[in-house]
Amino acid sequence: MPLKDDVDATIRDCEIAGIRCAIATSQRLSPQTGAACAEIAGGLIAFAGADSPLSQAYGIVGPVTDADVAAIASFYEGRGATARVFVTPLSDSSLGRALAASGFAPCEYENVLASDSFDPHAAYDDHIGVAPDLDVWAAASAQAFTGRASLTPADMAIARVIAYSDGVCATEARVDGTLVGTAAMDVRLGCAALFAGSTLEPFRGHGWHVAMIRDRIARARDAGARLMRATARPRSISERNFIRCGFSVLYTRALWERRP
Repeated sequence: MPLKDDVDATIRDCEIAGIRCAIATSQRLSPQTGAACAEIAGGLIAFAGADSPLSQAYGIVGPVTDADVAAIASFYEGRGATARVFVTPLSDSSLGRALAASGFAPCEYENVLASDSFDPHAAYDDHIGVAPDLDVWAAASAQAFTGRASLTPADMAIARVIAYSDGVCATEARVDGTLVGTAAMDVRLGCAALFAGSTLEPFRGHGWHVAMIRDRIARARDAGARLMRATARPRSISERNFIRCGFSVLYTRALWERRP
């Protein structure tokens, strides 16, 4: 689908709304982490722990000054975290210049995908349903992403935040009672976000990731979403599976970081 200003704005606003909700959930579940967020240059800087993948700056598109970048760095480094900022092709050029001048550099890339094609790909699956036990879901999700059967509290933290955030639908796939995969979604501002899809290692290669995408497309359609979004590493299996399900790459965004 073409990248239009309204599509980009919807995706950005949807992501920021979801991150705000996740920060509120982290404050509720783990107040000791000092989770916090603040607006800057049209985006959001978020912190949910020094090692949390939520601790990044999202959606900064407006012009920025050196003082803005200094404030971002202070927000993270004052909390013992590495300062990380997403930069997209639609970010104002001042963002990249100011980040580079302050010692930031790109550290990883991910593709932002979107689709407004529901019916050709939507498919409920009898093996997939809403998770009845969110702690079981979180443990399975963490195991799938880390590849470890023995989990630390830090491993569980992000999965529990996802599962317990308001508006999130956590789904799971089971075969003969055995949990084989997990996924999540939410619908905010008419845009469905599909995220946290994972298959436990013994069950990979059997199409469960695609099945969970198609199941969530059906749920997004029935929830009244007009647009869907996802992110994936370039040329990853996840990206290929989303493209198979009607998604297209809108752009690649870079995560810039400054190491202390």
